[in-house]
Formats: sequence, structure tokens, C-alpha cells
Amino acid sequence: MNSNNSTFPIEKTVVLVGAGNAHLVFVKRWTMRPMPGVAVTLVNEAATVPYSAMVPAHIGGEYPLDEITIDLVRLCQSARVRFVAERVTGVDPVGRRVRFADRPPLVYDVLSLGLGSLPALPDHAADSDASIILRPLGGLLRQIDALEERLTKRPGPFHLVVVGGGASGCELALALHKRLGRHSGFRLTLLQGNTRLLPEFPAATARVFEEAFRERAIDFRVDARVTGAGDGFVLLDDGKRVECDAVLWATQAASHRLLRDSGLPVDAAGFLRVRDTLQSLADPAVFGTGDCVAFESHPGLPKNGVYAVREGAVLFDNVAAFLREKPLRPFRPRPFYLTLLNTADGRAVLRYGPLVLTGRWARRLKDRIDHAWMHKMTPPTLPALSASEGLSETARSRSGLVEPLMRCGGCGSKISGDVLSAVLKRLDLPDDPRVLLGVKGGEDAAVHRVKPELFGPDPEHLLEVQTVDYFKAFLDDPYLFGRIAALNAISDLYAMNARPFSALAIATIPNARGPIQEAQLYELLSGAVHTFGQVGVVLTGGHTTEGTDLALGFAVTGFAEEGRLFQKSKLRPGDRLILTKPLGSGAILAAWMRGECRAAWFTPLIAGMLLSNGPASVVFRDAGVTACTDVTGFGLAGHLLEMLDASGVSARLTTKAVRLYQGFDEVVSQGVVSSLHAGNAHTACRIQGKVAPPAWLFDPQTSGGLLGAVPAEAVAATLEALHRAGCIDAAVIGEVVPAAGAAPVISLH
Repeated sequence: MNSNNSTFPIEKTVVLVGAGNAHLVFVKRWTMRPMPGVAVTLVNEAATVPYSAMVPAHIGGEYPLDEITIDLVRLCQSARVRFVAERVTGVDPVGRRVRFADRPPLVYDVLSLGLGSLPALPDHAADSDASIILRPLGGLLRQIDALEERLTKRPGPFHLVVVGGGASGCELALALHKRLGRHSGFRLTLLQGNTRLLPEFPAATARVFEEAFRERAIDFRVDARVTGAGDGFVLLDDGKRVECDAVLWATQAASHRLLRDSGLPVDAAGFLRVRDTLQSLADPAVFGTGDCVAFESHPGLPKNGVYAVREGAVLFDNVAAFLREKPLRPFRPRPFYLTLLNTADGRAVLRYGPLVLTGRWARRLKDRIDHAWMHKMTPPTLPALSASEGLSETARSRSGLVEPLMRCGGCGSKISGDVLSAVLKRLDLPDDPRVLLGVKGGEDAAVHRVKPELFGPDPEHLLEVQTVDYFKAFLDDPYLFGRIAALNAISDLYAMNARPFSALAIATIPNARGPIQEAQLYELLSGAVHTFGQVGVVLTGGHTTEGTDLALGFAVTGFAEEGRLFQKSKLRPGDRLILTKPLGSGAILAAWMRGECRAAWFTPLIAGMLLSNGPASVVFRDAGVTACTDVTGFGLAGHLLEMLDASGVSARLTTKAVRLYQGFDEVVSQGVVSSLHAGNAHTACRIQGKVAPPAWLFDPQTSGGLLGAVPAEAVAATLEALHRAGCIDAAVIGEVVPAAGAAPVISLH
């Protein structure tokens, strides 16, 4: 859970549900004026959101998608606001909880609902494949892309009906005609239930759009109220049917069911009833903004993004005042507001009160205003690290002079391999006949002999395998952190062909008020239990402590069969090296900590870290693998060199075959690396090649993949089996070769 200052215990939590304009303003203000002792969480189903005012221009081909997209991962992390990419399934004002389908609830002291609205639809219209729904906007754009692909691949007559002649419907109709009108046979009709287009605007605005529709031969009908839809048609209130191939629903706003089921007061249409202070009529700890609310004192206030933007400043001030038990200020909407509508021909319509003007100058004004908003919602790129902080040059790769801006969590927070090795050599560790493999063996887990009569079909060869793992949080989401930390802990057992069955937890919870600590610990351990439940591991106990940073680890016990263990010392020349996951998590997580990680990088990284190594271990076992390790904190080079040293062989890597997480090259080119990178790079002297060792060799991995040595004749079948098991990025990255010198080396080609 993010906090603006870790020296202040967390006393209060604020949860914002929905990435509407008001909540985006709140997050930006939080960047500049965080409240000590308060943690903020933004919840939104998607990690990116298109800016609604620029969507028609994007559809019309004026802007690329990136230019109109707000990246919530970057925005929130730069503001030290926790971001949760999940769909909310319920709100419990009595218990002060926000509920989800597949994760623990979030508790709050203050809740703000900014869910927006949905288009009103006839019964079952949302279930039709022919329906294109206006919101959420991300879904709308994907559906339009799919429609264009269909028209390109299957030319022929196609009739698209746009239902709704308000501002959204009119702008979208013109933009869609501009984009899709080039396809032979494409035809568009707009149906408006009112007596004229844009009834909420002056008549002059409607006349501009009517003229634009006529100029482009777009059919539009007023007094055409749609009451239903079926397969290939929409039904009007006069009983007539309009045949069509697809329908875009741009109808009047409807409320979310979540509001109607919340127990909070709603109006007849299901919108949250709020006071001028943006607070719910029934619960002062619940606020509401944007299209999802109905003001008691302004019942006819339009659902307009301009109001939501202005509500954002009031929301921020009032949440702060509520938490400090001070008076709140009212939101007072202005009688007039500036509106600019895109006509998809280089012009725009400006409306301010009764004033209506049209021209190219208005389109340029709209462009400046829209880009100014996007600029506000795009965190600045931090400067690249200096020469002494980066690792992009060979000399700096080997110098170990890196000192990143902040220390990493996850496997990037491990003690350097050089330091650990030096300490272990100094310890006087006794031999014990009960220990088959331990610290002296250099393996990832300890292996014990156990009472044979208690376990397994072949008890004479059964072994107990134990390992321990612990690190501070690398994410601000305790639930996700718990899931990944559990997978990372049991990975050492999978790397030895052992099957985990029990775990003891060691958790450190940051200083906070008791109920907040309870909620955070519950999220943390729920994530771990979720992971353990998927792989058949039982959480049997543990220990908790309080500290400055969230941290979690596990002591894990499993069992294996003697003679079937994977060991680092069993590499054989001719074996092919298969890596089951991409590399790059360390640098990308370092970028995330700096607020430099895009959602397009973060989402696949999380998916990769949530992939269990269990199935890959089974595939390797069936392929006859005898040597394996998991690639974690010491990076590919460090872990591979451990295997080479233990086996007395060398390795040749094919650099082009190594898969990397998306975004790795970009962040490393800016000098952004994990704080463990420099320590790992001390092994660069043992890497040979015509070019400098690439950064991915030294990047510490959190929940990294397995590196297995597969017999050459089994490679094709092993890769196929790995891909079937969900390891879609598994690839052959090199081979084992005889050692040519005194010490094994890694050669690159």
C-alpha cells in the first residue's frame, strides 16, 4: 500500500472506484499535496483509459491510440497512489468494504465512486454480437477495430446503425463515416428519438450537424425512438423495423447496477444521490462524482466531463477536510461551460451558453485543450541516470558503481551473490548424515532423509526438501505481492524436481492503525493462500512482525525421490539450455518504482510472475532433465555460472534466442536497472563475446523461469510440451560445451 511518507504510520485509507475525470484530478493533486498518514487506492478494471474527448478524432484517424490513452499504472505510481486493476462487484457501506470477485475486499475510511455511466439498452441488446457498446471506451475502440478488419477481409454491403443523436452519437457517426466510408457497400444511419438532433444544445448546433450529415450522404432520422433490437434489425416505437448488420448504442446515460445494489440512496434512474459537498445523502464517508451521481440541488445537471473535471478539485479538498474533521465546501456548477464538438472534417463546433460558432480555428482550439489535459495526465519522464548510475557501457557494467535512485524489492533486494558466498565460506558448518544436500552443495534447497515408512509409494528413496525465501515488497498491492512471493518461494523446490506440500509464512507489516494492518495482512496472506491452493501447498503457520516496509517470505517443505533430483552439478556437454520465462523483471520493476513503467509493460510482467514453475518442472522431469535451476536474484549469468562451476563445463548462449519482457530494452537504455544489477555484473569478467555483455544477463528476476539442460534429442518434444503447459515463452537459449580453460565461462554468439 503506497504512502506518501513511510515515516508516518497509515491511519486512514481512501479508495477511488473508477478512473473518471474527477478521480484523475484527485490523483494529480495528490502528487502535489499528499496527506501524511493517508493511503490512496485507485481501482479501475482497465489499466489504461482513452480520453473521451479525443475518442472521435482517434476513430476518424486524426490521433494514434497512444496519443489519447491515459496510462493509469504510470500515473498512479508517479503519484504514490496504489492502483488495482480489477472489476468491482459490490460496495458495502456498513462494513466499509469494496468487494471483488476473485480477491479480498478493500477496506476504506473514505470511498469515492466515479463509475461514469452506461448507455441505456433495450433488453438483451448487450448480449448480441451485433451490438457495439459506447462504454467502456476501450471496449468500443476494440469493437470498431474488429469491424474495420471484418470490412477489409469481407467486402460487401454493410449497414451500421447509430442509436442516439446526442453529442456522442453525432460525433461518433461522423468519425465512423470518415473511417469506414471508404469500404464499398458501407452505409450508416443515425436514429434519434427526439424531435431534433442534439436537443441539449442550441438549435444552431443541430443545424451544423444536420448539414454535415447531408453533405456526406449519411442518413439520419429524428422521432425514431428505438424500443428493441433483434438479430439483424432494430425495432422502432411505431412498430417499424430498421434492418442492419450492427448497432452502435450511443443512447442516454444509464446507471451501474453496482450503485443500485449498494444500499445507498439513488434517484429513480439509479444514480447516486449526493449533496453539494459530493457526499452521499446517507453516508458522509461515501463521495460520488461525474456521470454516476445525481445532485439534490441540481437535478437537471447534464452528464458532462467538464463538470467532472471541476468536481475533482472539490473532491480532493473535501476528502482532506472530512479526514481532518473540518468543514467541507460545496460544488457550484457554472451556468455555462465551453463545449467543442468535432465534425471530422477539420472543423469543430464551439458552444458557450447560447453562443454557437464553427470553424477550423475551433478545431485547433479543441486540439490544444485536449492535449493540455493529456499532458497533465502524463507523468514527466525522469532524467536518465548519470554515467556512474547506469550500466549501458562495458566499463560501467564491470565497475559495480551503480547506485539507483531507490533500492529494489523482490529478488532485486537480495544480498549480492559475492557477499553471500563470502559469508558462507566463513561459517563452520558441520556435516550431518541426515542432510543429503545443504549449503555446502550449493543447491537452492536443503534435502533431508526422512522416515521411509511415512511417505510415498517408494518410501526407501523418499527425501525431504526444504527452502526459505523472504524479501520486501516490490509492488504496492499486497494481494498480488502475496501471490507472487508464494510462487517465488516454492520455485526452488520445483528447480530440484521436488513437490512442495507445506509452508510457514514470515510477514512484516508496515506501521499502521490496527484495522489497516489487519486488512493488509489479510490481503497479503490471501494472495499466498490463493497461490498455494492452486499448487497443493498448505500454509501451516508462520510469524508476523511490524516494520517500515511490507515484506513476506516462506519456509517451504516438500518431498522428492532420491536419484531423481535435478542438481546444478549434472550439466553434460551437448545438453541444450531451455529457459521457460522471459528475462527483464528487475529493470521493469525498477522503472515501476520510478513511475516510468507503462501499463503495456507492467501487465504482461505481472502475468509472467504469476506463472507457476510447477508444470515446467514436470515437463523437464519427463524429458530426462538432470540439471536445473530457477533464475532469480542473481540473474541468468549468476545462476548459470553456479551450474557451470558445479559441473565443470562451459556454456554457449545464443543472444537472439533470449526472450525479454516488453519494455526491458527501453528502460535499460535510460539507465534504469535494479539495485542488485551492479553486484550481479561482477561476473562479467567470465563472459566472452565480441560485444559487451547485454544487461539482461545480470538482471535479477522475481518469480523467474526454470533453466533446464535438456538432451539434444528431446528438445523439440520438450518445447512443445512446455508451450502446451502454458510456458509460451520457453525457448532454447544455448548449449552446454566442454570447459576450455581453468574456469568455466559463458560465451555469447
